Amino acid sequence: MNEKKVVVENTLTPYINFLKDSGYDVYTLYKNENINNIKSPDYKAIIVSGLDVLSTTDASYDNPPVPILEAKGRTPEEIYNLLESRYK
Repeated sequence: MNEKKVVVENTLTPYINFLKDSGYDVYTLYKNENINNIKSPDYKAIIVSGLDVLSTTDASYDNPPVPILEAKGRTPEEIYNLLESRYK
């Protein structure tokens, strides 16, 4: 079982590719349409382009029950390092 599962917004292709290449199992988020399907605590984090993306839906910090990381202003490498250091 792969412990390295993350959810990444579909527009963040460089992040998706980098994390996949780094051994992560990436679940793609399409404009939050499927954010309510993310109930599983198996995911380490949700990576979105910006937190403003979440405000357009009924997403909240309780749902989904995993950390949300903002990609804006960070490289794919920085997101990867955050995941590795924070969520081991």
